[in-house]
Amino acid sequence: MNPEKVAIRKHVRALRDAALAEQHAAWTALICTKALALPAYQAAYTIHIFLSFQSEVDTRAIIEHALAHGKRVVVPVFVKDSDETPCTQITSLDNDAFHFGKWNMRTPKVLRPVPLDEIDLVFAPMVAFATPPLLPSPKGEGLGMGWPRIGYGAGYYDRFLARLRPGVPKIGLAFGMQRVASIPVEPHDVVLDDMLTEQS
Repeated sequence: MNPEKVAIRKHVRALRDAALAEQHAAWTALICTKALALPAYQAAYTIHIFLSFQSEVDTRAIIEHALAHGKRVVVPVFVKDSDETPCTQITSLDNDAFHFGKWNMRTPKVLRPVPLDEIDLVFAPMVAFATPPLLPSPKGEGLGMGWPRIGYGAGYYDRFLARLRPGVPKIGLAFGMQRVASIPVEPHDVVLDDMLTEQS
């Protein structure tokens, strides 16, 4: 595990966890309003989004809006010791629809698998992100831009994002305090197309 990423992860998680609940709620409301206004969201039918835990941006408002407007909402299912991160459709955020595991993470009780090639838009979580540097494009042709992110260290999201069909928008949701000056980008890392915070 990259020691620089470990240090960034520890520092930023401590900052995020220390913010007051009232700040989290206000920042989350701004971020969700921006997400719902995105043309990519409005045009999408199948939305892939994370079920928030601990001090992450709370995605409840986005999920509830999507369900109320006839969109299909899918969430990741993390399979330990597997390179696959399948996704399942959810139709409710009621607690009765979920198992609660370590760190109070939710897993749907009923799995309704959705093929990855049917996903139209991804909202991704993270611990930290950095302003895009110039990066080699995946095909080695010229230069590409993308938002580097650091997750929780297991690599689930990088493996999932790498398997999406080309062109699916990958948008991060995070608080401005999670921005860092730079992030070391390794070959297995997948950068994001855009970032939404309460600040931008």
